[in-house]
Order: sequence, then C-alpha cells, then structure tokens
Amino acid sequence: MTDFLRKIHLVKDISIQLPVSKIDFIQKFSNNVDESDLYFSPFEIFESSNNEYKGFLLDNYFEIRKRRKFFDANYSFAKVSGTFTENNNQIHIDAEINGLQHRMILLFAVIFIFYSIFIINAFLSADSKAPFIILPIILVHMSLMFGIPYFVIRRTVNRASYDIERDFHYWVTKN
Repeated sequence: MTDFLRKIHLVKDISIQLPVSKIDFIQKFSNNVDESDLYFSPFEIFESSNNEYKGFLLDNYFEIRKRRKFFDANYSFAKVSGTFTENNNQIHIDAEINGLQHRMILLFAVIFIFYSIFIINAFLSADSKAPFIILPIILVHMSLMFGIPYFVIRRTVNRASYDIERDFHYWVTKN
C-alpha cells in the first residue's frame, strides 16, 4: 500500500544532512517542537505556543507535524516520521512524509461506497434512459470528490517536504 501511495505522491521520502552533532540536534529539536503524541485533538487550534511543530523524539526516531492554527489554510495534516544518525559530527536524517491519515482512508471508503450504490441504483432503475443521463453527471461529480482531496494532500506533502528541510536547516544555523 505504501508503495502505491509513493507512486501517486501521497507519501514522500526525503534525506537531509545537517552540520551539527546529535546532542545539539536533539536540544534544538526539543526547543522548537512541542511534546505531543500527535493524536487528534479538536481543540488544538486554541492552544498557544511559539513553536510551529508538535511531535516527539525517541533515541534516533522522531515524528512531527505542523501545529494547526486558527484560520490557517496551510493544511497541516502531513506527518513527518524519520530516523537520524550521526556520522563525523553531521546528522543524516531519513524521513518519510505521509499526507494520508487513517481518517482520510475512511472518508475515501465511504465516498466510494456511496458512489457504488448510486451507480448500481441508476442501472437498476425502471427507466432505461436513466443510466445514460445520470452516469456522466455521477462520474464527473465522483472525479471531483476524489480529485480535490487528492491534489490537496499531494500539495500538503510537497509543502511539508520543503518546510521541514528549510526549518531543520534554520534550527541548526540560528544562534
């Protein structure tokens, strides 16, 4: 499943090298990321913090995502998980950006079931011209209902890739 999501650009792998030691990286990470388990929180937009990211760090593994803000249209639901290793006083980060959350898979499944029932009902209707009139309308509507979230998630993954690489470099270089 993950290979398919990589092919359609809903999951992306990135690799970053930073000129900093592991101890300094962990310290900078904890200064710029609020500790969180990343579970769904409906009142997250009302929390105040100066940090842009939420997440956690365990030994050489981390998970982070952008903090949701009130009236923010950045679609901050892409989760970045990765590992890092130190080699010659440099950190090498291998991260995976996943834009498709489990609740989105459920939404796509419900949409698919709804359209399947609607198309089957159109073919089973008593009027023989109904499928030829309704089917193109249903297919256009279905492509919009699947297409718009797909392109939003894809843009979120690309944006998260850019933001995480930029922010990691900024954390390391700022004093």
